[in-house]
Amino acid sequence: MSSITFGGLATGIDTNTIVSELMQLERQPIERLERDLAYVKNRLAAFTDFDKKLESLLTKFEDLDTDNEIGSYKATAASEEFFTTSASGSAVPGSYQVEVLSLARQQKDVSDAGYASRSDTNFTSGTLNVNGTDITIDNDSLNSLVDKINAANSGDTPTGVSASIINDGSGYRMVLSGEDAATSFTASVTGGTTANGYAALSFTNTQPSSLASIVVDGITITGNSNTFEEAIPGVTLTVAKENPIGESTNLTVEVDQEGAKKQIEGMVSAYNDIINFLDEQKEAGWGHDSGFRSAKRRLQNLLTTSVGGSGNIQSLSQLGLETQRDGTLTINSSTLETAISTDLESIEKLLAGEDGVEGISSQFISYLEDITDSVDGLLPSRKDSIDREIRRFDQNILNMEARMDKREETLRAQFTSLETLISSMNQQSAFLTQQLSQLNNY
Repeated sequence: MSSITFGGLATGIDTNTIVSELMQLERQPIERLERDLAYVKNRLAAFTDFDKKLESLLTKFEDLDTDNEIGSYKATAASEEFFTTSASGSAVPGSYQVEVLSLARQQKDVSDAGYASRSDTNFTSGTLNVNGTDITIDNDSLNSLVDKINAANSGDTPTGVSASIINDGSGYRMVLSGEDAATSFTASVTGGTTANGYAALSFTNTQPSSLASIVVDGITITGNSNTFEEAIPGVTLTVAKENPIGESTNLTVEVDQEGAKKQIEGMVSAYNDIINFLDEQKEAGWGHDSGFRSAKRRLQNLLTTSVGGSGNIQSLSQLGLETQRDGTLTINSSTLETAISTDLESIEKLLAGEDGVEGISSQFISYLEDITDSVDGLLPSRKDSIDREIRRFDQNILNMEARMDKREETLRAQFTSLETLISSMNQQSAFLTQQLSQLNNY
C-alpha cells in the first residue's frame, strides 16, 4: 500500500519529483525485461496463429481426399412444386422423368370425445390396447395416459404408435399416430370407467396409412416416407405434392463444376494464407525460426509433387495452379474450368489417389497432421520452451519490482532524514541568530 508523503517542507526542494525521476532511472532494467516479455509472447502468438492456418489447410485437403468429394454433383428439378432434390458424389449424370403418384401418410386415430382438462383424472380404470399391447388405465389424466402410450412405444418391442394431445376448440383430444406410412394399428378400450361427467375413451380413424409412390422413367417405386434416397443413384428426392395424372417433372443430374472450382479455390486460399503469414513474420526476429523455414520448404515441395497413376492430370500445375515469385499461388481459371468440365475423373485421381497410388491430398494430410500434432507438432515443441521463458521473465520482473519498492522506500527515508536534519539545523540557526541579536542590544 503506497504512503502519502509531503517532500521539501524544510528544504523547499521537491523531493517527490526527485524520487520519481530517480525511480524511473532505476526501472529501466524492468522496462527492458517487459519489452523482452512482450516479444516472447508475440512469438508464441505467431506459432499459435501458424498452427491454426495449418489446421485450416488440413481441413481443405481432407475435403478432397476421397473419391467423389471433388467430383460433386447437383440435381435440378424443372419445378420444385412436386419434389425437391439433392445429389451426392455417387450420383450418375443424366436426365430423368419423375412423377409423384402419392405421398406417404401416417395413420391417425383421434379420440371421439373432447375433454375440458388434460390434467384432471378423467379415466379411473380399464385396459387400453394399442396395436396388441395392453396398457392399464389407473386414475389417469390425458397427460398421464399419453405418457404411458409413448412409454409402450420404446424398448425391445415398441408398439409403433405415439400419442399427443390437441385442442380443436371443442376440448382436448388424444391423437394416436403410426411411426411411418407402413405402420397400421388398432386401438381400443375394454372395461373402461371414467370419472363423473367424463365421456368414455374411444377412437375414430381420421387418416389411414398410405405409402409414398413415384414413377422414375416408367418404373414405379414405393416407400414408407416422403424421402427416396436410392430411387436414383446418389440422388435424394423429397416429395411434396402429387403430379397431375400422367404428367411428370424432368430431373437433371450433372457435375457441379462451380462447386468443384470453389473447393480448389478454397485450398489455394488457405495455402496462400500460410505463405503470406510466413513472409510477414520475417519482419520479426522469430520469422527465421527453423520450424517456419522447414514448413515452407515442405509445403512448396508437396505442391510440385507428381503423383503418377493412370490419370491424365498428374500435378496441380495441370489444374492451372501457378506459383508466383513470392511463393503464393494463382489460378488460371480457364485451365481449371476446362479440366473440371472435361476430365473430372483425372482430377479425382490426382487429389484422392487410386489403387497403389497416393494422391496429393493424402500427402499433404500426412505432413499437416504431423506438424499440427497436439503432442509432437511444431507448436507444442516451441510452446514448452517459450512458456518457460515467459515464466522466467514474469518472476524476474516480480523480483525486480519488489526491489524497486524497497529502493523507493530507502530513498524516501533518506530524503526524510535529510529534511529532518536540515530542519533541526534551521532551528539551531534561528536560535543562534536570536541570541546574537539580544547580545547586540546590550
